[in-house]
Amino acid sequence: MTSPKKQDKAQAKREKKAAKAASKAGKRQSPPGGASPAVRYAEFVRGCLYVLLGGSLIVALVLGHRGAILSLDDVIDSLFAAWAGKVVLALIGLALLLYGLKYLRLIR
Repeated sequence: MTSPKKQDKAQAKREKKAAKAASKAGKRQSPPGGASPAVRYAEFVRGCLYVLLGGSLIVALVLGHRGAILSLDDVIDSLFAAWAGKVVLALIGLALLLYGLKYLRLIR
């Protein structure tokens, strides 16, 4: 049998080890919702842009000709022609600006 003093010491050692492991795990991944709303917005818009670009490439591959892909100039020209398109371009520009600031570590 071990003494109560040794048991307490072993228990404290196990708790310290568990706390250290939990601390390391917390540093590796950020909690969900930990980012600011501006960063979440920027990442959402970035994701939407990737989906649109990927979808455009898939449509071009399925249709089998090059004219199916809209270039960035075509998209910007068609959006710039309409008033609502200017608002969309402004929102995308803001999102990309915020995303850039995030990776420059000026915002979190």
